Amino acid sequence: MKKTKRLLATILALLMLAAVLSACKKDPPAPPAPAPSAAQPSQAAPAPAPADPTGADVLAQLLAMPDRIPLAGLQPPKLDSRAHIDKALPFVAKRDPILIGWCSATQGMTFFTEMVRSAQETADKYGYNFTFQVANFDVNAQMTQIENFLTQNVDFLVVNAVDIDATASYYQEAVEKGIPVICVGPTGGQPQYPVITTIVSGSFEAGYVVGIYTAQKLYEEFKDKPLQYATLMSRVGDSDSESRNCGFISGYIFEHARLAGSPYPNKWAAVMEGYNFWKSVRDKGSGTYQNVIGVLGWASASSTESTAGQPFAADLLTAHPDMDLFFIETATLEPGVMAEIEHHNMVAGTDLYVACGADGENWTLANIKKGLILATGVNVPYYTGEGVVELIHKIVDEGFDANNLPATSYTPTYCINVDNIDEFYTDPEALFAPMQPWDIQTIDQYNALMGG
Repeated sequence: MKKTKRLLATILALLMLAAVLSACKKDPPAPPAPAPSAAQPSQAAPAPAPADPTGADVLAQLLAMPDRIPLAGLQPPKLDSRAHIDKALPFVAKRDPILIGWCSATQGMTFFTEMVRSAQETADKYGYNFTFQVANFDVNAQMTQIENFLTQNVDFLVVNAVDIDATASYYQEAVEKGIPVICVGPTGGQPQYPVITTIVSGSFEAGYVVGIYTAQKLYEEFKDKPLQYATLMSRVGDSDSESRNCGFISGYIFEHARLAGSPYPNKWAAVMEGYNFWKSVRDKGSGTYQNVIGVLGWASASSTESTAGQPFAADLLTAHPDMDLFFIETATLEPGVMAEIEHHNMVAGTDLYVACGADGENWTLANIKKGLILATGVNVPYYTGEGVVELIHKIVDEGFDANNLPATSYTPTYCINVDNIDEFYTDPEALFAPMQPWDIQTIDQYNALMGG
């Protein structure tokens, strides 16, 4: 990779993501059928296939796929009402101040400790009592902890679920005791579950916006040849891990086609191509999509420890010394990858590009500021910590009607990159990028926005 080519690519820096997304072109109307020839009898022309400028039909196909693992965060354009499901609402306090019982999946990673810390801090702000227990990813332990909170008759139960389906019966038991339940990922809930909502990150979209930005930034360098990259993820078969990879590919090919003057008819047409290509790469280990993007190889660290990815990064860098980009699915693996790049006598941002699918830790932001990392998707813990307690405050103290929220509410997704880093990296002491303003939509609001 030549540095001069990188400098040429910076002319695309002024393209902002919002403008890109609005640039998606609709299918042009079909031209009128020609008049029948005088030499032939007039016949009824066959009805043209209905236009699908928004890609709703393709989205429906994606949502019907038997393998939904790489598509975490996709929702239909219309959601059915959940107002008829008993969720122990309207809220009736059992004590003053109220007591929030919080089940944490783990406290072994900074993301989860910051989630609980921000929730505790926000509960303190409103004068609520707050207590939490930690399951260490043991679903049986979490079941016992939920039972303890139900015995205590807490006012609100928040479950950072190890397995949201395995603990579903406890949500009904809580509601029967008059205890509203909010779940916090990592996977969405079923619409019939008696929970107010489940708040999770839209993992596909996090990868997608990074793919969009990467295509913008590198188009001049890779408009005539495929971007060759390798990817390291925490776990193959994990919905977050695969969705960020699938999203990255889909965003890249969508934006590359738009910049090349041959845009997809809609976002979901590109997503279908990206989805099929990712599944092929996942199963075969590598592959190239047309002349646009190539996956040289992938590895799964089977862990989220910061050093766990280093030996896998070593293998990928050794096998593919000429890769153009290293995609790190989650920034928890980033320190090990960056150390291995340095060990290979390479400079990130100069000898090869680096991009992250998530999350927005301070070390990632610092590396973006230094130009070592191109971009990262955002999945900060404050939405699922502070944001949950803010929702409880709206219900308890402001009379918010939370009876018809989606079964799964996805947190905001945006791309932090070398062009906008100063907007987000304002406090080097903060452990994650700051939480942006966010209000959870009701189902009626969502349907109105989506036109469903």
